[in-house]
Amino acid sequence: MFSLKIFLYLATSIAFPYLKATMNTPPTLLELGRRSLLQDEALTISALQDLPLELFPALFKDAFSREQSIILRHMVVAWPFPCLPVGALMRTPHLETLKAVLGGLDLLMTQKVQPGRWKLQVLDLRDVNHNFWNVWTGMEDGVVSPDISHPQPLIYHPIQKGKQAVTVWINLSVNPRHSSKYNEYFYQWAKERKDVVQVNCQKIEFWTNPFYDPCLLDIVEPSSIQELEVYEHWDLETLAMLAPGLGQMINLQKLLLHNIHISLNWLGNKEVEDYYVGMIIPLFSKLNKLQHLYLNDVCFVNEHLDQVLGCLNSPLETLVITRCKLSELDMSHLSQCPRVHLLKHLDLSGVDFINLSHEFLARLLKRLTATMQKLKLKSCMITDFQMDVLLPALSQCSQLTEVDFLMNFLSMDILKKLLQHTANLRQLTKEMYPAPCEVYDEFGNVLPHRFQQHCSYLMNRLRVIRQPKEICFMSNICAGCGEYSVYNLEAVLCSCWQ
Repeated sequence: MFSLKIFLYLATSIAFPYLKATMNTPPTLLELGRRSLLQDEALTISALQDLPLELFPALFKDAFSREQSIILRHMVVAWPFPCLPVGALMRTPHLETLKAVLGGLDLLMTQKVQPGRWKLQVLDLRDVNHNFWNVWTGMEDGVVSPDISHPQPLIYHPIQKGKQAVTVWINLSVNPRHSSKYNEYFYQWAKERKDVVQVNCQKIEFWTNPFYDPCLLDIVEPSSIQELEVYEHWDLETLAMLAPGLGQMINLQKLLLHNIHISLNWLGNKEVEDYYVGMIIPLFSKLNKLQHLYLNDVCFVNEHLDQVLGCLNSPLETLVITRCKLSELDMSHLSQCPRVHLLKHLDLSGVDFINLSHEFLARLLKRLTATMQKLKLKSCMITDFQMDVLLPALSQCSQLTEVDFLMNFLSMDILKKLLQHTANLRQLTKEMYPAPCEVYDEFGNVLPHRFQQHCSYLMNRLRVIRQPKEICFMSNICAGCGEYSVYNLEAVLCSCWQ
């Protein structure tokens, strides 16, 4: 039987030569024992069945750092805990390590294992569960009490359609521009083992994708997906291909759609647009756990926001609608939608309010005075009159921690009123305001002396009211150098004035 005594004997066999070579913080006997053991691959593999449980995590970490794939593969088979969080050891996806641990699962699933010996239930390839390794390393060194039980990941157990031998957790990022051999290998492996392996994916990212392969979701249990992010230049037709899978993501909590447009082939064809929108929007009704919705430059939001929000079955915590065109009907519905009354984060940056009725946004803010923590209205073409209407509701948002009003056209007088109305907002930790209109000449160029003078006045005025934590006043972008002038504790002008 391989015991701790034998392990320590291996350590002492190399300890004295090692200590003669270095006097800097010598390794422990256990560390030396692991090094000695890993030098003999056959001995390591034969010792695994009788290796003390508390030695497994540290030995696995050592084998991982030395890229000893064969030992890693056999350690997966003998792993004595329900979960192996190997993803926490990989700073970046590592193909050879992936092959080793998946090869270990293959060995585990194909060999006849005695009852009670098969401990491993979950292979976690995500960058989570760092605490598992820290806890067990501490226990080995006598730092952490052994009363600490085995840290477990969030394990999702859907209704099984058939017998599943092992669950694998992974986060996927699909980017055709940067093809990943790691993802390709995992996809092919999982596809060939669908009957014995359940793949759970907490987060999926899709980047630029001129074609979407629905088969990708065939390997993933869709109800395990909690975050879905779609970036860069998807058209409605491609998004509609994802729609059936989206409807099965019943535990989705975060949905981000970025830059969804109408294909040039169908530009101006309202019938085709309505057809694809009709395939996508109704599926929002199946996302019963959705809490965070991000719609950035999404073509179907305009004149359909009432349908999108109307399909939701639970209140949102985050609503981000940026760089989208909204109609009067959209804003009217948003201001009274029952699914946004508990919002903590509202971002409408890039939405043009100059031609929208001002009372809708004011009505919305009034409903959120008890919950809203972050408000972003950057580059919304908000003028003095519109801001003046918002101030009464804004002054009542007692939970606000962050505000962003940059890139709006506000005068010195309205900015003074705005700061005065934040007097009771004691939770504010980050504030971003536009420089007043008075700092520009008739061509929109910053006048340095005015910028310094007016922003300094506003800062001093605010400090009389309360003590801000992080605050800045920022100009519009300079046409000459493409930079901004910023006032924080002092003025930092763009390159044109330096």
